[in-house]
Amino acid sequence: MRPTGLLRVSAFPELMQAAPKTPMSRAQKLRWYTGQLMADAAADEKKGNKETAISRYLQAADILLLLAKLEDSYTAWKYYADTAAQCQQKARTLIALTPRPNPSP
Repeated sequence: MRPTGLLRVSAFPELMQAAPKTPMSRAQKLRWYTGQLMADAAADEKKGNKETAISRYLQAADILLLLAKLEDSYTAWKYYADTAAQCQQKARTLIALTPRPNPSP
């Protein structure tokens, strides 16, 4: 089972979408929340809020790794693991681009 729609970003990512009305399993809720975190992180990045974007990308990566750990299917596990790695890489890139204050001697 390959999850779909995880990386989809709405036209207005700064507006958090309401959770679907149909009953969802815990894994489905986590996938939905992860998608929201990633969309919000992308919106924060566009706005210049790098620290918030970094935090959200790392939260999404943590949840994706938890989802991967629960998977029996290699295909779904690989999808979650790869997406988590992408989130971590995006956070690393943002950290590298963030200016550091000079330490006082």
